[in-house]
Amino acid sequence: MSAAFSLTERSGDMYFTPSHSGGFCEINAPAKINLYLDVTGKRADGYHLLETVMHTISLSDSVTLTELDSGGIQIHCSDPLIPRDERNIAYKCARAFLDKTGKQLGGVGIEIVKNIPSQAGMGGGSADGAAVLKGLNKLLGTGLSEDELIAIGTPIGADIPFCIKGGCGWCTGIGEIIEPLPELSGTVLIAKGQKGISTAEAFGRIDSVGQKIGLKDVRESFLRASSAVEISDLCRNIFDEVTNCDEVSEIKRIMTENGAECACMTGSGSAVFGIFRADEKAEAVRMELDKMGFYAAVCSLI
Repeated sequence: MSAAFSLTERSGDMYFTPSHSGGFCEINAPAKINLYLDVTGKRADGYHLLETVMHTISLSDSVTLTELDSGGIQIHCSDPLIPRDERNIAYKCARAFLDKTGKQLGGVGIEIVKNIPSQAGMGGGSADGAAVLKGLNKLLGTGLSEDELIAIGTPIGADIPFCIKGGCGWCTGIGEIIEPLPELSGTVLIAKGQKGISTAEAFGRIDSVGQKIGLKDVRESFLRASSAVEISDLCRNIFDEVTNCDEVSEIKRIMTENGAECACMTGSGSAVFGIFRADEKAEAVRMELDKMGFYAAVCSLI
């Protein structure tokens, strides 16, 4: 690259500057929450069919990509529990992108600063993978469209398409069919205990009970809404119905008893979001949860 420049995208800021072998860029990788989530069926290949409303939030990881002279794909992460090899979604996305485009690089370094909690149902790994796809597309000047990036990312993770698009969306299929919805304003408090919930186990419980929420006109209600408070009575998650986790129950109780309009798991858990009318109230509850040893963060819908 001949000069430094910055580019603002829908999902956050990308900053590109020269380096010794080509360039590097920093990409904001925002988390998502599921304001509504129902499982409506299962495909023959084992993937589950969903109806869900996803929304990006201000909590995000930071992903830095660097062109290297050699070394293949190298992952560095602030969280020592995150794998740094081909098991990592960011690694898989980089490999798939290079294979698809035929770009020959000595190597690419991927540095991930984790702020999104793991095993939370907030799409942290998918957000990082989406950031890698978008970042490599700009860094290497390949000019792939958003749909082409989504085609690369979908086989790697069902949340990657939404993480590429961002905003608010009515998502069906396995999550890859996205209809944009009006972005909502509002304050959410995110909280999580020490226990994670295995996505595979959570879907297994859904299969065993065959339970569905089955609310009608959810999409139409979100189309008419402008704030999270307006749709708080629609915030339902089928995994809440089949998951028995003491930490989740305790967090939901504390939120609802202290002013939350609703408190609901996101994704397959185990993070819980609460919608609040006032930032000050959300911050007070965050401090209380923090004292009890829970992870807690006040965020905005973006």
